[in-house]
Amino acid sequence: MKHGKFIVVDGGEGAGKTAVLNWFAKTPLGKKFLTTHEPGGTEFADEIRTLALSEKAKETPAETQFGLMWAARAEHLEHKILPALAKGKNVLCDRFDSATFAYQIYGQKAKRLEKLFWQTREVFLRKCEPDFYIFFDVEPKIGLARVAARKDKKTHFDQRDLEFHKKVRAGFLKFLKNVPHKIIDANQSLEAVKADFLKCVKMFL
Repeated sequence: MKHGKFIVVDGGEGAGKTAVLNWFAKTPLGKKFLTTHEPGGTEFADEIRTLALSEKAKETPAETQFGLMWAARAEHLEHKILPALAKGKNVLCDRFDSATFAYQIYGQKAKRLEKLFWQTREVFLRKCEPDFYIFFDVEPKIGLARVAARKDKKTHFDQRDLEFHKKVRAGFLKFLKNVPHKIIDANQSLEAVKADFLKCVKMFL
């Protein structure tokens, strides 16, 4: 039985969620949370992340990515998220099942997996469905321009075309219809997004 609150933060490429979470983690309120990320979050799950985002995985079908993401998530839940929640710690996760739905089912055009997604979610998350999702909604064209300006290494998902990222955004919006959530306009300045995010977290808590 979980006792802490479990909040997921998600969004398309260049939405700014990771920058906001890094900032939030250093604030007085943020220090009361365990901040983690997906895919990854534990040593073994991070190894799966490296595999899923490698160049070798660029041409893999949605089924392969779907399986890898849920495998990493099971590890992450068992060894990091569930223990924290059980201790009463609030958890903020950068990406979660919402990203699998958006990137694999919509971005990779595998709507054949939609029924399996909800079945898998019910089994894997039976102990801890997230309490709330905060979605950073950025226009794909704006998000990709931000990604292009970064100096860090791009993943094969970052490098996909605009149409792929439009489909991802549509997938997020479809997923959100099924869960409690708040949408933040991530086309704004980073400072404005930070302010909106802080309001969301305070409102939920």
